[in-house]
Amino acid sequence: MKKFLFSIVLLTLIGCADKKSWTKDDLVNDCLGNFIKKNETEKRYTSMEIALLCDCMADKMLVKYKSVKESNRDKEGATAIGRDCAMEVLQK
Repeated sequence: MKKFLFSIVLLTLIGCADKKSWTKDDLVNDCLGNFIKKNETEKRYTSMEIALLCDCMADKMLVKYKSVKESNRDKEGATAIGRDCAMEVLQK
């Protein structure tokens, strides 16, 4: 389960970071769009969990990185953000 969660969060996080704009609203909206598409076929998360996960990831990405380019260069750090946010959301 954790490996599955990790892969979904990683793919979503990368999808969020691939966009050119670097504001919280844009990151959250991109993340929501990507995550909801994946979740429609897998039915793993509630709407609330998806929203909390995307909000958490956007906050942490904006604090850690100054741009899309910077976040794309640090895949390991971005993965850690996704993992941390997933654990926070699932523990609530």
